[in-house]
Amino acid sequence: MASSSRRGKGRETGADQSAPQQDPVPQETPIIQIVANHPKLRKIKYQATYNFILDQKMRLAVNHPIMKFEVNEPEWNKFDKLKDTELLQHWFIDWSWLEEIGSLQEMQDLVGPKLTDAMECTQPQYEELVLEFHSTWLHKEGKFEQDTAVSFSLGRQVYEINMARFAIVSGLYTEDEVKRPEFVTCLRGAYNKVRDYSVGGNELREFWSIISDHSFALTNLITSVRNPMYRYLLKTLSTTLMGRKSGENKANWIELFILMCQVQKKEMNLATVLAYSFSRGRRGGIRAGLDMGLYITRIATNLGGA
Repeated sequence: MASSSRRGKGRETGADQSAPQQDPVPQETPIIQIVANHPKLRKIKYQATYNFILDQKMRLAVNHPIMKFEVNEPEWNKFDKLKDTELLQHWFIDWSWLEEIGSLQEMQDLVGPKLTDAMECTQPQYEELVLEFHSTWLHKEGKFEQDTAVSFSLGRQVYEINMARFAIVSGLYTEDEVKRPEFVTCLRGAYNKVRDYSVGGNELREFWSIISDHSFALTNLITSVRNPMYRYLLKTLSTTLMGRKSGENKANWIELFILMCQVQKKEMNLATVLAYSFSRGRRGGIRAGLDMGLYITRIATNLGGA
């Protein structure tokens, strides 16, 4: 490889001449910069020792050392609730089928490239990572630009970052994209009470009245939406960004918010959407599904943990 220096052979610098300036060496900024012993970094308590004897009936993931939280700590309580939950099988948009029925272009125009990329996360799932992530996940909605906005643990490494960093490690945005003013000012979600950069309940009700034959209620059925492409998108959102094992025919507020943004061509912040999805209450147990593993693997990969 040729040298980046432009100094020729035998060329000398005189007393009244300054040495030629070297081109600066670009320094790569790590995606996440973590100081493990920083006094303000969130601490997660783990058991000092863990003694157990494996047998054929024990699930190895549940007994993995990264899940040995100290008993009765918040992380342990979440883990204890989710440990018997099986990984959820996620489903994606079937573009081939849409082409067969002549609706490919309509769906592409509705979803757009950014949301398509977000929904089509096809990473493998790892039970131990999914359990650890959901057991340690915290989201502070009012701390968007602060380093404590979201925090979680992967491989017993605690990550505490702002939404811009979270957007990058989740694979939804690039470094350049999070520097755009629109990343901060675009819509972040739908809430009953008025919040900055959000949609109010009245706006969501008005949108629902336009697309559905039924009145807006606590439970809004996807089957009541008149446009079949809107129904298909809502259904697919419930198995991708809002992964759920049950209630797939019910559109929650964040799914309606996403559809409204796509229909009305309003820019939304996909990082806050994903954070909302991670923050949803999960009931656990064998009848539920341990969801979002695809996105968790992508985060772990971008952090160098998988």
